[in-house]
Amino acid sequence: MPRTPADRRKPDAQRQWGADRRTEPHPIVPSPVSEGRITRGRLAIVVTITVWACYITYTIIQQFIAGHASSVRLGIEAIVYMLVVTGLAASAIAYLITRIGYFYRGRGHQRAPRIMLDEFIGGKTPSVTVLVPSYQEDERTNRTTLLSAALQEYPGLRVTLLIDDPRQPKTRAARDMLLAARALPGRIETELKVPYHHVSTAFASFDDQVRYRGGYLVVLEDMRRLADEYRFASDWLYDLGARQEMVDHTDTFFVEHILQPLAVELGQISGALHKGADEQVTLPLARMNQLYKRLLAIFDAQVTSFERKKYVSLSHEPNKAMNLNSYIGLMGGAYQEISTPMGTALVTAGPNRADLVVPDPDYVLTLDADSVLLPEYALRLVHLLEQGAYAQHAVAQTPYSAYPGSATRIERISGATTDIQYIVHQGMTHYGATFWVGANAVLRKKALDEICEVSYEGDWEIKRYIQDRTVIEDTESTIDLGVRGWSLHNYPERLAYSATPPDFGSLCIQRQRWANGGLLILSRLKDQFRAKSKREDKNRFGEYFLRVNYMASIFWSSVCLIVMLAYPFNNELLNPILLLVSVPYFLMMAADLKHLGYKRSDMLRIYGFNLILLPVNLSGSIASLLQLLTGEKSAFKRTPKVRDRTTAATSYLILPLALVALCVYTVVHDIQLHQWNNLVFAGLNLILSLYAMIAFVGLGNTVVDLWTHLRNWLIRPVTPKKTGKKKKAPKKTAPVGDWATVLHYRHEHGAAAGQTTVRLQRNDAGAWKTDKSSSSRAHSFEEFSFFTVFQPIYNMINGHVAGYEALTRFADGSNPREALEAAAERGVHVALDAALVQAAITSSASLPNGTWLAINVSADLLRRPHDLAPLLHQARRPLVLEVGAEAPAELSRLGGNVRVAVDDLGAGYETLSMVETLRPAFLKLGVDSLEGVEHQTARQAAIRALVEFAEQHGCTVIAEGIETAAQRDALVACGVPFGQGFYLGKPVPVERVLAGVGGW
Repeated sequence: MPRTPADRRKPDAQRQWGADRRTEPHPIVPSPVSEGRITRGRLAIVVTITVWACYITYTIIQQFIAGHASSVRLGIEAIVYMLVVTGLAASAIAYLITRIGYFYRGRGHQRAPRIMLDEFIGGKTPSVTVLVPSYQEDERTNRTTLLSAALQEYPGLRVTLLIDDPRQPKTRAARDMLLAARALPGRIETELKVPYHHVSTAFASFDDQVRYRGGYLVVLEDMRRLADEYRFASDWLYDLGARQEMVDHTDTFFVEHILQPLAVELGQISGALHKGADEQVTLPLARMNQLYKRLLAIFDAQVTSFERKKYVSLSHEPNKAMNLNSYIGLMGGAYQEISTPMGTALVTAGPNRADLVVPDPDYVLTLDADSVLLPEYALRLVHLLEQGAYAQHAVAQTPYSAYPGSATRIERISGATTDIQYIVHQGMTHYGATFWVGANAVLRKKALDEICEVSYEGDWEIKRYIQDRTVIEDTESTIDLGVRGWSLHNYPERLAYSATPPDFGSLCIQRQRWANGGLLILSRLKDQFRAKSKREDKNRFGEYFLRVNYMASIFWSSVCLIVMLAYPFNNELLNPILLLVSVPYFLMMAADLKHLGYKRSDMLRIYGFNLILLPVNLSGSIASLLQLLTGEKSAFKRTPKVRDRTTAATSYLILPLALVALCVYTVVHDIQLHQWNNLVFAGLNLILSLYAMIAFVGLGNTVVDLWTHLRNWLIRPVTPKKTGKKKKAPKKTAPVGDWATVLHYRHEHGAAAGQTTVRLQRNDAGAWKTDKSSSSRAHSFEEFSFFTVFQPIYNMINGHVAGYEALTRFADGSNPREALEAAAERGVHVALDAALVQAAITSSASLPNGTWLAINVSADLLRRPHDLAPLLHQARRPLVLEVGAEAPAELSRLGGNVRVAVDDLGAGYETLSMVETLRPAFLKLGVDSLEGVEHQTARQAAIRALVEFAEQHGCTVIAEGIETAAQRDALVACGVPFGQGFYLGKPVPVERVLAGVGGW
């Protein structure tokens, strides 16, 4: 049985020169920082601020008071250069401040002892659901993440893999990935059942024996049996590690630093129990129970999967936030799968007939599919949030660290920036400026419910807990929580690790996403400021300075660097004292890198790395500005997790090369003009950017990617044209008859089940053509796809459904009125309206008996009773035609089984006159007529008078748009017998009507 380090990588795993030589992760609890290091950090802050202030003062005196800025151009140059220096200095100061906060937090952290955690497990623990959003992940990646979540030392975990892969894969590889993701949770749960049943059986036996002895006595044999259970669990974990597929350093980390340490600890407990038994010592019953429950907690997990794209009632927005929101919005409910015209939908149902029951947990743990958690993550963070001092904390997290041992240079340097960001985030918590970092977090469900926003896509309710307006969704949700008085907390331990992109192409996608959105969210800080002022909480400058820097520094730092690199500023502005503004920042970062296990010289590599990422950062920032102007969301680009290299975009290759060329030009220019101060800056940028292109991108990869893009641009695949016989011109028929070429009426299978598609054909004269000048017959058909939904009309006196109003929903999401207007422009509105009527009547065939059907009919179709009457005669129930205020005289020719409903004009006399003149069977009160009816006595009196007048003329009043119980009760008191509206019942397809969904 293996007990040695997991060094079983595949032979083809290659490591670049300059790869990460670290083999051990960072300590879980950082060692206390010395006073000397803190003093040097404070001194760096003082030097940076002092030098910046001296430089700004000196430049103002020199340029504007002494008059060196003798022209407008020189004056603008001086102002711009001072702004650039100030922006860069602000980012440097923010880093120096946060690292001091990190030092203070590390020194003041008191780790909860293990015995306290065991007591917590032994009691009643809050429920936790782990959500792992996954999009086309490798099965090995998903497996590692799910196992790290399922093996948390927390009882009763529910782990759900949120599969977001396309449900109709276009390639075999994508199909295999989807099938593997669906099967994986079941396999993991089956694996975990083996140790869980083994331990639970032993625990039950122990409990029975203790009861048999009187309920308190523990014997030596009990100690040995418990020791055997710990040994069994330890061996099982070793075996699990032996079965792990070893591909890269992430697999090594999972085995050596998650599975094996847990196995070693369980083995130590087993040895201690045996030793205690050998010395004739028995533990108290309470402690024995705690040890059994801890062992059970490790394997007590329910592992499932969920696919939101299976259901039309859930959002299909292509981003991680809505994947999480879709499942969180279902929590606490029981649902039945119902077939609708657009596909399968989830609707609320009783627990006895539910196809899906989603528990409502106390906490939600979110975990990216390329991340892993140490076994105590959930236990320690939930234990923290359950303490009284943290009752108002909505989020607890440990900012993720980089895996040690990465095989590529770019992955190593990217990991170094990740570990530096860990320091930044921990330090921000010291100043109350914590941001939710979405790779992993424990979320209080109560807090999520408070920030929930509800919108509608068609008739489906969409809940948003995590904002998806930007691609850094967790950042905006941080502001939402702050506005409502919730706090966030970074737990000062390293309990989570996440993968970094292994190549430049995938890294560009990730970093562009990080740079997008901060500028949009920045304006929302004022909402948090006002909310805190209203609660009389203190608004601290440090918090908002760090929050602004976090959200906007990528933008202003990139712009400032580009300006300094591209514009030849006046040589007088390039004072040598400027070096002292940046030197403390670089020295402190170099010291931090050394402390984290990297090299001090990696600070220069990170600088060059950021130089070639300038186009990526700027593109993300520009996308934010475009979204601000247009209001359209930026596309959520997922970071590829593939073993092969991802091709970088053309601009991300050409622009860094242009930057290198610019630096070469600047160096030559400075040498010619003897501008030695600027030469140092330009030369450093040239060396580091050139090094970064060679070391992190690769000259060969650059050439290959550029050639690939050029080839794809020059040689584009040609789709062969379909050949076939020319169709004959359609025969000339009556306009309404043309609509009847129904291609598919009520599809029975697939996503379009229940949907109607009609093809409206133009006549030979071409009267329906949009372009009158064209003689082409290529577009001689107009196609419309739609389906019918039914809203119940209730008898509000006895609570029974009296009828249903048929409403149309177009498949493309367009409004029915807009669709009819578009059809009218082409001259096909009468034909389309007839198609809608026939579809409504046919769909209503299975509605409950004893109810009438209300249909909206246009005035133009009403003027064609010879076309409309045959359609209405197909109805198997009484019909009510909802018409405008001026019903045509031909209405009487439709037959005795048809009644008429008109809308009130909302103007008093005009409505009464219309009832007296047209003698309709029904009068429908609109939303405007109901406004304020629950508390306005004058409106109630008017409605009573209208109801009485209508009854005298054989007319019944129906109230539309009832939204609340108060409106319904007020209308009943006014004598209105019938009503409809979202409160009473939403418009739903006929299948949901039959299932009893959507009603009162």
